[in-house]
Amino acid sequence: MPVTVRSFAKINLGLAIGPVRPDHFHSLETIYQTVAAHDVIRVEAARGNGIEIRCKNPQVPTDETNTCYRVADRMLRHWKQRAKIVITIEKNLPVQGGLGAGSSNAVATMFALERELKDPLSAAERLRIAAEVGCDLPLFLLG
Repeated sequence: MPVTVRSFAKINLGLAIGPVRPDHFHSLETIYQTVAAHDVIRVEAARGNGIEIRCKNPQVPTDETNTCYRVADRMLRHWKQRAKIVITIEKNLPVQGGLGAGSSNAVATMFALERELKDPLSAAERLRIAAEVGCDLPLFLLG
């Protein structure tokens, strides 16, 4: 039976963009707030190998570029585990709408996969994987 998790949106309450850093990115200072609007993520594990993303919205990538795929792949590699993972994304939030939906979906996938495989990551490992996948995933991980 798949594990189902809500994936909440965020809004930016304020944003200050700083000068360009040596890594060619800008420093950012922002205030986020999560809100009740959400997508729904379902994760199911079975015998086999591979990660499959399912979503009825054609704007959502279903390949390895999807943040949910990237999180699941890193988690499986961390655990040195093989499984057939199916991630179903029920989109209620707009794609590329500035609400952090893709990042929130990825963190929801992380929580759901931990529950599905009954193998929680340490807080440090969660944060490491989240930061590797995207710069705003830690927001959804830490609140």
